[in-house]
Amino acid sequence: MTAPERSQLARDRLSSELRRLRTEARMTGTATAQATGMSQSKLSKIENSMLLPSVIDVKRLVAELSATRQTRLELVELARQLHAELETRRVVLHRGAHRHQQAVTRIETRATTSRFFQLAGVPSLLQSENYLRVVLAATPHHEPDTAVTILRTRHARLDDPNKKFVFLLTESALRWRIGTADLMCDQIDHLTLIMRRPNVQLGVVPWSADANMVAPHGFQVYDERAVTVSVLTGNAMITDAHDVREYVSLFSRLERLAARGDQLKALLSRISKDHRRLG
Repeated sequence: MTAPERSQLARDRLSSELRRLRTEARMTGTATAQATGMSQSKLSKIENSMLLPSVIDVKRLVAELSATRQTRLELVELARQLHAELETRRVVLHRGAHRHQQAVTRIETRATTSRFFQLAGVPSLLQSENYLRVVLAATPHHEPDTAVTILRTRHARLDDPNKKFVFLLTESALRWRIGTADLMCDQIDHLTLIMRRPNVQLGVVPWSADANMVAPHGFQVYDERAVTVSVLTGNAMITDAHDVREYVSLFSRLERLAARGDQLKALLSRISKDHRRLG
């Protein structure tokens, strides 16, 4: 049974227990709603598992319906657990470049291993400042100076030998022309410098790789605690353990397709030459 299925069963149990208590107390829905300070429609949704009641709602209901002490404790604790799980599974959307950088900085500070997969464009930790400024200029509600300052702090974290950074890009990410040919070639040169660091691993999935899988979007995984995904209006953060494991598994499968070593150097050289030629 999956975590969402277990959660739904727990919600159904909470709803049925509250409905049973009201029935045994011989109180109408209208009377119970008035006594507990809620609308009758809200109570109906709670009893039919359409709405998760707050912990305060449950406390008021079990008190009004004269539940036993054990039942009160069990149902209040069940509501508290369900809300804690809901908060864990919630996807948090950070709007604004510098706000996202701040949130990621906090996670990276704690993370031992950070994994990055990108389909289009270069991950921010691998971006040169010129590349980053072009990215920010094309981003709605950008705050370039603040974001660049925070990114410099994040770049310094690459110097920590106790932290491991694994970057995985598709070939299309490096061929995505976000600026001039000179800008793209300088960015590729920047990659070759960073990949020399002992705690940095870089792999590029060539377009010719027989993937036999779908990667719908880029993402970043910090240890096995959190995943961030960039969307048009912000950056989503996922912390549910089951969801994070799914991303770790996908990253491992994609990693097996990547070019490394001499093969990677040759691929980067070809891409750089193509940018020069087309530019």
